[in-house]
Amino acid sequence: MRTFDPDKYEPDVDPDFDGRPDTAGAFREQLRRDYEGMPLEKVMPGDVVENDYGSCYRLSAKSRGGLRRGDAGRARQDLLGSVSLVRGIRSKTQARLKEQGFKTLADLENHPRFSGESKRIRELLEAGSTEELTEVVGARLSKSHPSVLGLSGLHADSDFLFLDLETMGLFAGQPLVVAGLARLGPENNTITVDQYVVRDFPDELALLAEVNAQVAAHRVLVTYNGKSFDLPFLTGRSAYYGIGLKPPGVHFDLLHFCRRAWRDELEGCSLRSIEQSILGISRETDLPGKLVPEFYYEYLRTGNAGFLKPIVDHNRQDVASLVNVFSSLVELWAERRQ
Repeated sequence: MRTFDPDKYEPDVDPDFDGRPDTAGAFREQLRRDYEGMPLEKVMPGDVVENDYGSCYRLSAKSRGGLRRGDAGRARQDLLGSVSLVRGIRSKTQARLKEQGFKTLADLENHPRFSGESKRIRELLEAGSTEELTEVVGARLSKSHPSVLGLSGLHADSDFLFLDLETMGLFAGQPLVVAGLARLGPENNTITVDQYVVRDFPDELALLAEVNAQVAAHRVLVTYNGKSFDLPFLTGRSAYYGIGLKPPGVHFDLLHFCRRAWRDELEGCSLRSIEQSILGISRETDLPGKLVPEFYYEYLRTGNAGFLKPIVDHNRQDVASLVNVFSSLVELWAERRQ
C-alpha cells in the first residue's frame, strides 16, 4: 500500500533549522542518543485504536482553555440590518432603498423585487442554518469578513473540531503521518487533543477512518490554510483508499481571517508568526513542517521513536494554537466594534 518508499527517500539537509540544537543534524543526533532502544509507548504513551480498516496509534491530552465564539445576538442583528446580503443590491441600490425606507431585511420583505431572498436569509438566521449562511455572507461580503466568523456564535462548543495534519509531502500522492484533532470538552474550559499517528504506512487507512468519522460528527471544522491544504489532502488520501469523506458543513480557515485582521501589522501570517506576535508564544524547540518527511524517514529507517516525537510535538502545538487564534480573532473584532 506504500506510495512512499523510505529506502528511496533522500532527505534534504537544512542548515537553517530553527529549533534547538542549532542544526537539524545535531538535533537528530540528540534524539538518537536520548531515545535509542525505547519503545514507542514509552517515548509517547498512548493507546492503539482499532477499526474496520486496521489500527493506528493515538495520543490524548487535556488542557485548560476555552473558545471565544462570536456573539449570537449581535451576529443576527448585524446580518438582519445588512440589506447588501441580497443579490442585486450594491451601494447605489442600497442608498436608494434606504431613502425609500428599506433599511433591514425585514423591510425588504415588503419590496416587490427583493422580498423572496430577504425572507430566505431571515429564515436561515432564525433556524441557525450556518452552513448556508456562511456561503451567503461569504459571497456577498467576503469569505474573510468578520460577519462570517461572527456566525460561530450560533454554534455550541461541541460543534467545533480543530484539525491539523503532518504529511510526507504537499501533494496527496504522499502519505499522511500524524493528524491532530482538538475538541472542546463537556466540562467548562477543557480542551481535548487527540493525535492519530501512523506507526508505519499500513496504519494510514485506519487513521483516515478515525479522522473522517470525527469530521463527519462535527458541524464546524477549523483549520489554518485548510481550504488549500489540509482538507484537499484528506480528501485525496481518502479517495486513494476508496473511502469517502463527508465535507464539513462549515469550514473556518483561519489563515484568511488572520490576513484580513493583521496583514498591515505583521510581515507574514504563518501560524508561527501569529503565535509569536499575537499569542505571545515562542517555540523554543520546534521541528519545521518541511523537515517532517526527513525525520519520519529516520524513524522508519532506524525504528527509533525519538525521531517521531518532534513531529508529534509540532502537530500538538499547531492544533492547540488554532483554538487560541480563533478566540483572538473574535476578541479583536469585538473590540473594533466598540
